[in-house]
Amino acid sequence: MSSRKLRAFIREIQYENRNPTNDEVLKLLEDRSTNPEIILKPGTKVYRSRIINDEKAINTQTGFFGYDEDNSFVPPVKLTKDMRANYRYIPYLYCASHPYTSLVEVRPRLGCRVSIATIAIDSEIGLLDFTIQRKPVGMSPPKQNLFADLSELYSKPVTSSDDILDYIPTQYIAEYVKKLGYDGIAFTSSLTPEINCTNPDQYNIVIFHYDKCHAEKSNVFSIDNIYFDCRQIDTDSTKMRVKGYIEENLENV
Repeated sequence: MSSRKLRAFIREIQYENRNPTNDEVLKLLEDRSTNPEIILKPGTKVYRSRIINDEKAINTQTGFFGYDEDNSFVPPVKLTKDMRANYRYIPYLYCASHPYTSLVEVRPRLGCRVSIATIAIDSEIGLLDFTIQRKPVGMSPPKQNLFADLSELYSKPVTSSDDILDYIPTQYIAEYVKKLGYDGIAFTSSLTPEINCTNPDQYNIVIFHYDKCHAEKSNVFSIDNIYFDCRQIDTDSTKMRVKGYIEENLENV
């Protein structure tokens, strides 16, 4: 984490004050003239994926081959858990700008089926862009570092063993961004590093004001292949050869 201001903010909000007195991070976010933004116009499509655990729960509504309209959208209030951008019982729409990014985010296992919902934007949605696709004139290096670090924090995969303490800083900042008038945030995916540089238009989204969009349809996908890339990081002088099928075959081309 390169942002000194963010490190200080996290330390205070986690261990000292839930309403932090250190507002340097918030002041940087307040300057909208140097905030990178993404505007989703009406008619834009975004995508939300869910793993299918019960085949009887899909294909129950015309046009929705996967989960129906309700189950393709935000979860019910009572089922909403703490996540990186929302507090418990406050649902937001977690989605992505591309169906592949959306699918990867749910980390499906080999052979499982995934319902990918197409979400249609009805009214213009303004996102605070932590991916910094277009750097505004006058955006300072400290602010660039802050946005890059926040994008990384939001992109960390949620696991069942997570300590809710880790969510507090990003939840607070998301609520503050909402207070500033934004409809949501955009951030990179930690699960698609191979395309983050080559395809910057593929990113994750959290929409606060999900009344500005609706689930249009859903489709079912089967996970037929999963590939892994790894490297040995220990100090053993003897290196083990661990290569995947694709890499092995590329060497023979």
